[in-house]
Amino acid sequence: MAPPVSNVAKVKSVNESEGTCVLIDEDDQEFLEVRIKPVLSDNKSFLQIPKVGTFVLAVRIEDDDDWMVIACDEVEKFLWIVGDTKLELTDKICMEAGNQNLLNLMERLFTVLDRGYKTNTGVTIDLVLKPQFELIKQDFKKLLK
Repeated sequence: MAPPVSNVAKVKSVNESEGTCVLIDEDDQEFLEVRIKPVLSDNKSFLQIPKVGTFVLAVRIEDDDDWMVIACDEVEKFLWIVGDTKLELTDKICMEAGNQNLLNLMERLFTVLDRGYKTNTGVTIDLVLKPQFELIKQDFKKLLK
């Protein structure tokens, strides 16, 4: 009988820097160094990091003993990198391009808005919608990192 070509297994551990994980199947057999990215390289164009303790679907790579995760029951993190642009999804969203980070830009924008109001008679003393403004600032901090 030939070895299986696919396997549903539980994630025991994840090594994000190596792009691998350890899986345990229903017979308590461990599968070491299972790939979480299809190509072995230093590139990190796309990573889907499975959550430890959840189930994944892994397939054999060609007729080799290597395995690769192709689907996750639950994901800890998604990471996409294209050139110098990065999108990372965890419990928050991180967007970066070049030397810019979206959260840092939003914080700078809010600071400018908070300090920069003028009326036709000069600078305003208080931000008119201060509570709403502060709520929006906090909502962006919850969303972005």
